[in-house]
Amino acid sequence: MFDVAGGVVCVLAVVATMEALRLSTARRRVLWEIGAMGAGVIVAQALGGSESAVLSVIVALAIAGCAAAVCGRFGLDLKPRLTHFQGAIAAAALASTLFGPSDAPFFAVLGAGVALAGVAALARLGRITPNESLHFACAGACAVIGYAAGHEQGVLAVVIVIAMAALIASHLTMALAGTAWPALVSAMNGTAACSVVAAGVVTGSGALLVTGVAAAIGCAASHASATESRGPYLSK
Repeated sequence: MFDVAGGVVCVLAVVATMEALRLSTARRRVLWEIGAMGAGVIVAQALGGSESAVLSVIVALAIAGCAAAVCGRFGLDLKPRLTHFQGAIAAAALASTLFGPSDAPFFAVLGAGVALAGVAALARLGRITPNESLHFACAGACAVIGYAAGHEQGVLAVVIVIAMAALIASHLTMALAGTAWPALVSAMNGTAACSVVAAGVVTGSGALLVTGVAAAIGCAASHASATESRGPYLSK
């Protein structure tokens, strides 16, 4: 995985998760359990991997921690509303695995800094709400990623294809039904987030692992919010 892309998606996943947690006050125990399981996967991957894998996990955790601290300090997770793009973040993380080998961890930090600057700019501009056209475009992009992965061999290709199928269903649901099926959308996005964790285990990428765990927690929070409110998907 390109470490630049790894840093970017890691930051975006953390911001989206913090937004989702602000919207959901119920089922905290479930969210903590998901986080604990994710932490266990990350620790197991770090202990069982090579020195480079351990360094990758440490850098990814540092990026995630810094992103959470900056967002909490300056309230950057209040307006951009990246919860609408949870599936797109997972798709970008998986697509980056098709591009080639990773760079030095320095580039992951650089990518994270650029992503934080972008989130800060979005926070000044206000919330962003995708329309039907954008969801159709995202569904098409996921189809292209799935098609590219289908020409590869191995477990990673299967994981990506499954995730893209889930994300296509998610984006088409949002494009055609709007906010009518929030629980289904969050469940499909959660499937993609779990696929990111699986891809991180297969590739030994700490950025993918941390991104996937953060995305899974965010999707669980979105699902809890949709279930408890029975209202429009993140409409407030």
